[in-house]
Amino acid sequence: MSTFRFTPGERHIYHRLPKQSPSAWAAEHLIVPDGPSAGSRWRREVTPYTVGIMDAWAEPWVEEVRVCGTPQSGKTMLLYACMGYAIDRRPGPRMLAMPDDPAIAKMLEAKLKPLFRRTAPVRRLLRKFRSGGVFFRDGTALHLASAQSPSQRASISIQDLFLDEEDLYKQFAGQGVPVVDLIERTRQYRHKRKILRVSKPIGGEDSSIWIAATKQADELRHYEARCPACSAFQRLEEPGLVCTATTTDPQRIKRDGLARYKCAACGYLWTDHMRDVAVSAGRWRAEASVPRPKTVGFHLPAILSRAVSLSEILAEKTRADASDDPDAKQAYVNGYWAKPYTPVVEETDEQKILTLRDAALPPRVVPPGFIALTAGIDMQKHGFWFLACAWTAALECFILDYGRLTDFGDVYSLVWETLYPQASGQPLPLWRAVIDTGGTKTDVDLLTRTEECYQFVRQNGGGRLFASKGASHQQIVPVKWSVVDKMPRTHAAIPGGLQLFTLDTAHFKGLASARLKPTARQPIILHAEAEATLAQQLSAERLVRGRGGAHTWEQIRKDNHYFDCLCMNFAAVNAAWTPSLQWLAEQTELAKQSAAAPQAQPSTTSTVNPYTGEEIRS
Repeated sequence: MSTFRFTPGERHIYHRLPKQSPSAWAAEHLIVPDGPSAGSRWRREVTPYTVGIMDAWAEPWVEEVRVCGTPQSGKTMLLYACMGYAIDRRPGPRMLAMPDDPAIAKMLEAKLKPLFRRTAPVRRLLRKFRSGGVFFRDGTALHLASAQSPSQRASISIQDLFLDEEDLYKQFAGQGVPVVDLIERTRQYRHKRKILRVSKPIGGEDSSIWIAATKQADELRHYEARCPACSAFQRLEEPGLVCTATTTDPQRIKRDGLARYKCAACGYLWTDHMRDVAVSAGRWRAEASVPRPKTVGFHLPAILSRAVSLSEILAEKTRADASDDPDAKQAYVNGYWAKPYTPVVEETDEQKILTLRDAALPPRVVPPGFIALTAGIDMQKHGFWFLACAWTAALECFILDYGRLTDFGDVYSLVWETLYPQASGQPLPLWRAVIDTGGTKTDVDLLTRTEECYQFVRQNGGGRLFASKGASHQQIVPVKWSVVDKMPRTHAAIPGGLQLFTLDTAHFKGLASARLKPTARQPIILHAEAEATLAQQLSAERLVRGRGGAHTWEQIRKDNHYFDCLCMNFAAVNAAWTPSLQWLAEQTELAKQSAAAPQAQPSTTSTVNPYTGEEIRS
């Protein structure tokens, strides 16, 4: 009779282990690798809120856990606890991803090596360390991947994936999205995979971990502390922070420990110790509970951590509120509340726009001194929005008219048939109209809206209606044009072909937004019957500072058509668009002077040719 022996690795794989949660496993085996508690066993009471996160990750139906948390909140330690648990009790290939190669090297030496060598169940399986991963006696490995390296993210099937500080992952053009590429490695294990993503949010609403945890997860869970005085459960939010002294000195608040947290239910003021007691008795609660969720998001602010005092948070809040530096405010919101923050550089207030109404100016009537009328037309899939302005030679702007147009026939009527009466003088037609050619396919899918618009301007432009589009990047001049119609073979511009004007939209949005403020040196004027809907659309965008300090316009309301139309009006009178408004003003002034000059008597007699109508002088 033949016999055979199982290898230690095979025995580990086939050995039936008693059920144990990750938090219980960590409390029994995990040794903290660094920090004040280095060398000691991990204790649940230090970060009690991480227990619920670890155990949720191990639920059979949960595939992915996303933790949006702050530094010093224990989120990295919970990642290491789940990783050690997987090495001991979930044999299979696994991967830990970091932002770059230096971060991997530092983490391997400072954290993973001491963690694995001191944690007994992992140490027994440990075989060797390599720069690309950690290998174990049961034949499995922990692969280490840099988010900057597409090759390290490819060609490996992964059962357990751990993403650390994913908001620091840099995305390069043509090399894919790191987080998406890494998650794709788990497809072969879709019935048993486990993914854990932990990160601090960086920047604004485009934060990867913020979107994943709060907007795309099946469940979003918040931690509720239990008041030691009244036993009420509550989230710990910024408005609950109060100061026990009448001071705004952040150094004094932090030095003297003046901050308290006010219970939302009974008003009891918690000290740091009482906060820790309340957190220890707390619980995780979902915003909207889902049976057997596959993805679970957790929000983890610093106020839950006993490593961060209430006075430190309040001091930083006071310092950020007193600073004009948007970076200070962003660092405070990201770093202490694990929330996105988008610095607003320019924002227009709807109510302040309505104060620009002049009760003496009726709608659709040109006031005295205004010499030219322009219109901006925003094309949509169905219909158009338009806004007409009157201008003086000094570029004073009066919003004369606005509304909706049904079809291109209405556009023609506005451009060529509409006359606006003057308070004194003859009615005025539009001098220049600008139509945005962006759009989508029509209902019959024969022509795109852009092609329809091009054809309409070719036939009806007549030097008054012009096709335009917004520039994707900043331009040297705010307005430039090119000929769309070109020769088939040489691609040379066809003389007299359709001109397409490209507008620096960021430039004109900034100009329009600045002049919509009552404090502007030359504010825009509204007629007496201007409606709130106009003000809402004119304030529908704001200028914010995104990642890297770049300024971008962010739409905060669905409808921004009148704001786009106003920007087209500003483009129509820009000096880069010739003939310019200044040229028109000069011609108007010359015409007035000529009309006022006395007429000289002719020194010759003349007759009219009855056939040709020409004057014959003698």
